[in-house]
Amino acid sequence: MRTLHETLKLQHYRHTGKLLHHHHTSYRGLAIVLVFAGVVMVALGMVNRAAAQSFGIQATVLAPVPATAPIIASPAPNTIVKQSSMLVTGSCPLITPQVTVSIQVDGTLAGASACDSNNDFSVPISLSAGDHTLTANTMTITGQYGPGSSPIVVKTVAAAATSAPSVITVTASTPAADLDSNNAVTWAGTITASSPDSLFVHVDWGDGSQNNYTVKPGPQSFTHTYSTTTSHNILLSASDTSGDTKNIQYAAVAYTAAAPQAATTTTSLYSKRTVAGLYSLYFTVVCIASVIWLEAKHTARHTAH
Repeated sequence: MRTLHETLKLQHYRHTGKLLHHHHTSYRGLAIVLVFAGVVMVALGMVNRAAAQSFGIQATVLAPVPATAPIIASPAPNTIVKQSSMLVTGSCPLITPQVTVSIQVDGTLAGASACDSNNDFSVPISLSAGDHTLTANTMTITGQYGPGSSPIVVKTVAAAATSAPSVITVTASTPAADLDSNNAVTWAGTITASSPDSLFVHVDWGDGSQNNYTVKPGPQSFTHTYSTTTSHNILLSASDTSGDTKNIQYAAVAYTAAAPQAATTTTSLYSKRTVAGLYSLYFTVVCIASVIWLEAKHTARHTAH
């Protein structure tokens, strides 16, 4: 300790608490402290800057949820139909970005549609014989559900009553799939059948492109790339070897087209403003110490004369 005091020229009074005059100040020790602090600040800045390049906070801005429900224009309530399929049409809520409208038949997803340029939807559905309750629901581009329409009841008779219900089921993970930054969309879901035989799947991507697949019953995934960032409706048809067929429509939504409403932002852990403040404070301390040192040198020079 004594060697350290002599090297840095530190002086003090023990047990008195009295302050020494400026000419007793150890400027060598003060300079070492300031240099050490500067080196530490630069090192920490480099570490934080590297961390900022590796880590971030991802936050999705939720899209607004519509206050009103979609309206089913066709079929009308209490409609009696003689076929096992029908087209459900209507209007979407007025909101930006547009929502996806899905049709539920007796509480089960029967199909979905992207809203078109006129803010309308159109969903083909299949019905078995009997009475069915139809509702239209909305889903935003960030996955929130809005209010549903008032339920309507339709009845299928005659030709539909003589047909057996489909033994093929198609279940998607979501009514709508989003386009990625390359305008690619992936439909993911499960297709089941009463037999383990191969299934023939036809997919109309809604842009004039169509693909055929031969698959085994179970989880499936089909991918397509669009030429433009535009929402489309995907019509999927699955058939088994006996000729039984299941048709269902889903939406391919251009989420990226609504970037301001559903943007993903990255907040850096490294604050340039904080570092600038620390460097300013350090520069101020160095300036103050330099002024005191120059004043002490000036006083010592005049005292010597």
